[in-house]
Amino acid sequence: MRHWLGILLTTLVLQAQDVRIQILGTTDMHGHVAAEDTFTRQPAPQGWGRMATLIRQKRAQNPATVLVDCGDTLQGEPLNYVRNVLRRDLAEPSVAIMNALGFAATVVGNHDFDFGLEVLREAEKQATFPFLCANAVAPKGRPGFPAHVVVTVAGVRVALVGFTTPGVPWMTEAGGYGDLAFRDIVATARELVPRLRDKEKADVVIALVHAGLGTLDGPGSDETAALRLADQVPGLDAIFAGHTHQSQAVEHKGVPIVQAQAYGRALAVVDLDLRKEKGRWRVVASTGRLERPDAETPIDPEPLALTADLRAATDRYLDTAATNLQVDLDSRWSRMEDTPVMQLLHQVQRQATGAQLSAAACPGPRIFIPKGPTSVRQFWALTPYENRLARIRITGDQLRRYLEHAARHYAFSWEPELYDPTVPFFNFDTVDGVNYALNLGRPLGSRVQNLTWQGQPVKPDQSFTLAITTYRLRGGGGYMAAMGFTGQAETVTQTTLRNLLLEHVLARPSLQLTTTNTWRTIPYLDRERVMNLAK
Repeated sequence: MRHWLGILLTTLVLQAQDVRIQILGTTDMHGHVAAEDTFTRQPAPQGWGRMATLIRQKRAQNPATVLVDCGDTLQGEPLNYVRNVLRRDLAEPSVAIMNALGFAATVVGNHDFDFGLEVLREAEKQATFPFLCANAVAPKGRPGFPAHVVVTVAGVRVALVGFTTPGVPWMTEAGGYGDLAFRDIVATARELVPRLRDKEKADVVIALVHAGLGTLDGPGSDETAALRLADQVPGLDAIFAGHTHQSQAVEHKGVPIVQAQAYGRALAVVDLDLRKEKGRWRVVASTGRLERPDAETPIDPEPLALTADLRAATDRYLDTAATNLQVDLDSRWSRMEDTPVMQLLHQVQRQATGAQLSAAACPGPRIFIPKGPTSVRQFWALTPYENRLARIRITGDQLRRYLEHAARHYAFSWEPELYDPTVPFFNFDTVDGVNYALNLGRPLGSRVQNLTWQGQPVKPDQSFTLAITTYRLRGGGGYMAAMGFTGQAETVTQTTLRNLLLEHVLARPSLQLTTTNTWRTIPYLDRERVMNLAK
């Protein structure tokens, strides 16, 4: 009896095998190659140069590695604009680097449509890995992109399935996504994941999602669906997220969810321990974490070599002389008072559209262009996206609701935190052409005071034309829903806001900007508090 028991135990041990595989993920690289800030030229722990070193180090520690990306690779940096608009003869920079590093797959992000489907399909052809998007649907139900790919590592069949935010249509310029439609991520995954297990015989299923973490009760149209995926779709072993530029390393129902921030500032790592029993692999343990390059991380020379010609052409473009600026442009104060930098944006928007009023987003708290000679490089940072301008017609009541929606960005004036962290700076707009105050001591929805136009109180039924970006027009930041606007634009510019801004600046050998002081906060915000609390 003991003899046969020993044989059985020996057989079971021989049948069981253990292996650890690691999945490494990037996301939202937005064309960052060099380890520096493009506009200030200061060193920064980001970019493909340092990220490639980190990837190679991790792969050396465990060759059983799969490399994945969660999208937004084709737009963001000036070199993306130069390549996709001016130098199509050169290779797409991130794709060339990802080919060299041996990526297994990427997901199509919303900004990957910004230069149009032709540019996206061109990059797709250059890649040695698939561009995935299971929830993008072409006419007659045809897939817009491959839904998944199966790779084998250490004998384990790993299915990589990709999804993108269903908000592509309102985040992308008209025509950029062609005739594609975008389904709900969770509903699509529920149909697909069981098939990957049953028909594709996948041992491991990894979701690559160009969407953020989100909440469990988010709507189907929500652009942050990773947590709902883990909660509502059985059969997933890990989720790599993106889109929101956040750092995430959490777990839900035993499923690691990781998001590698953006620009190569972090690498998402998921380790999966598997055991093979009776001919099938199963995950017995999983962990997710982020690892970060720092100032001591060596720069891999290959990404720089692969993009040398394009980076040189981009530098020549960015170093073009612009104008002699007569006043500092300092964005730090743009959320506390009228500033020259906001006046510049408002002037360009009103002149380009012929609108009476202009609504423009705060360009962030870290832009500073000193007076004196300037270059294209400095002004590019004000408008990094490919948005155009639209003119819409609104009522006085809608204008007030627009401003109330902007005022959500602030906490109560007496609270220690000045800004609501759920409303990012790029979703805070100021409106030029009217006078108003935002009372930070009042509840949300009742903060706008003393709203006047040409010295007279704005009437609810009064009509105005308003210049906004097409990002706002399509729903970005929730402004259209907040003021109940369901109409159409009276006009949309053919040129992007950035190029309109550059045309304005380059046409003036000398540029003087003055503030109109048309808006204020109650109480006035002092500079010391803004400096200490701005995020």
